[in-house]
Amino acid sequence: MEENIRRIAEEMNELSKVAVVQYRSIVDDILNKEFTDKRENARVMDGMLDFCQFDDMLLFKRLCRELYPHHPQLVQDYISYYREMWDNEYATDGGRIKLVKDLFNFGKM
Repeated sequence: MEENIRRIAEEMNELSKVAVVQYRSIVDDILNKEFTDKRENARVMDGMLDFCQFDDMLLFKRLCRELYPHHPQLVQDYISYYREMWDNEYATDGGRIKLVKDLFNFGKM
């Protein structure tokens, strides 16, 4: 049983490395203004959110910082989703009040 859990954890870690590589080019495209559609940006952020428990997914933070001036509500929503999923302290602290203040310094990312 313990070996199965270890194997699953290793596979998840490998999958996160693949996700980082794939999302890096997508994030670069967004930041180079190749994707400006709010819905497309939301779709990308939604996919990235699944991998934010891994330290390598700092791309999510980078994307949030760059998109905030153009889509502040979208970024605030996704930071809130991040915190609800991955930040236990945030989930018990009342949440959204600190979002904008923490935008450039959020989480354990």
